Amino acid sequence: MRNDEENARENRIRAILAECNPYRLDWNGAWLERVFAAYRQPHRYFHTLDHLLSICQAIRDTTAWDNQPLAAELLLTALFHDVVWFPQGNDSEARSCEAFLYILNAIGNPVPADSVDRVRQAILATCTQDNVSELAAQFHDFDCQIIIHGSHVDLLAYEFQIFREFQYLNMTEYRRGRSAFFNRFAKRFPQCRNTMRFLIDYLEHRRPRVGIYAGTFNPFHIGHLSILEKAELMFDKVIVGVGINPQKDITPDVMLDKTLPFHEVVVFDTLMVDLIERESVFCDVTLVRGLRNGYDLDYEMNQLCFMQEMRPGTNAVYIPCDKRLEHVSSSALKGMAKFNVGGRDSIYYPTKYDYYRQDIKTMFKL
Repeated sequence: MRNDEENARENRIRAILAECNPYRLDWNGAWLERVFAAYRQPHRYFHTLDHLLSICQAIRDTTAWDNQPLAAELLLTALFHDVVWFPQGNDSEARSCEAFLYILNAIGNPVPADSVDRVRQAILATCTQDNVSELAAQFHDFDCQIIIHGSHVDLLAYEFQIFREFQYLNMTEYRRGRSAFFNRFAKRFPQCRNTMRFLIDYLEHRRPRVGIYAGTFNPFHIGHLSILEKAELMFDKVIVGVGINPQKDITPDVMLDKTLPFHEVVVFDTLMVDLIERESVFCDVTLVRGLRNGYDLDYEMNQLCFMQEMRPGTNAVYIPCDKRLEHVSSSALKGMAKFNVGGRDSIYYPTKYDYYRQDIKTMFKL
C-alpha cells in the first residue's frame, strides 16, 4: 500500500511531467501507475521514486528546460531508465528499454520514432556512462548528480543506499566491486577523483552493523519473513544463515535463494559461533533469533551461554513474532504438505519478491 509520502512524490513527478508534454501522454493512465509501482519495489533503496523525482526536478531547474523537445526526451529517459532495476546481472538497462517500448506500444506509441530511438540509446548508455549522444551526456549528469555534485553527507547516504541494494553480496565481493566502480568512475570523470577517493576510504574503513538471522528454515515461511523484516530495521544488513544439523538428515530449503533473491543466504554446518566469527572480518555482527513463546526464550538463553563461553563478546537479539503468526511453524507446514491441501497452504509462504525476474509483459501488464 502507498503511504502519503509516496503519493506526494508521485503527484510532484506527474506535475513536472505535465509541464512538458509535447507527446500528449496521459499522466493519469494505468501505464504510469505500473511504472511507479516498479520504483516502489521493496528491494530498492536508491533507485526509488525519490531518485526519479530528484532527476525530474533537476531537469526542470536547468537551462535544458528552455529546450522543450530536449526536456521532454530527458524526462522520458528519467522515467524509464530504472523502471527495471535488479542488482544481479547487467541487463537492467536492456530490460528497461524493453519495458519502455512495450508500454509505448500498449498506449498507441504517440512518441516520434527519432525521439524513441534517442531515449532508448540514452537508457542503454546509463550502464557504462557512455556519452553516445547529447541526450545521453546530459542525462548522465542528472542521473549521477549526487556522485558528481553531492556533499559528503549526500555521498554517505548514497553509498549506504547502494549497500542495501547489493546486500545479497558478501562483504568481500561488495568491497571489491564498489572499489572497481569508484576507480573506473574516477578515470572516466577526472573531476570526481577526490570524491571517489573519499568513498573508497569510507568503504575500506566502515564496519557495517550486520545481523545474522540463523535457523534451519525448513521451510522458510511468513513468520520467518516477519522476523527478518523487523531485524532489517535494526541493522545495516541481515544475512540469512541456514544451519544444517549434522544429527538430523535434513536438506536445507534449496528454494530460499528464490524466496529471498536480494539477501545474502549462507548455508553452514558449523557451530554458530564459527559462522559469526567468519562474518566478523569486515562487520560488527550480532546473532538474530526469532521467538514464539517463553519456551523458545529459555532455550535461546542456554544456547547464548554456550556461545559466549566459546566466543566471548558474542551478542544476540531476540525478536518476538507477531501474535497472529505464533501458530505458524516449519514443522506444521511440513506436516501439512504430506496431505493434498490443494494449494491452501500457499498463504504461509512469502511472495514479497515474486516480481523478481518476471517478464516485461507480466510486470507491466495493462
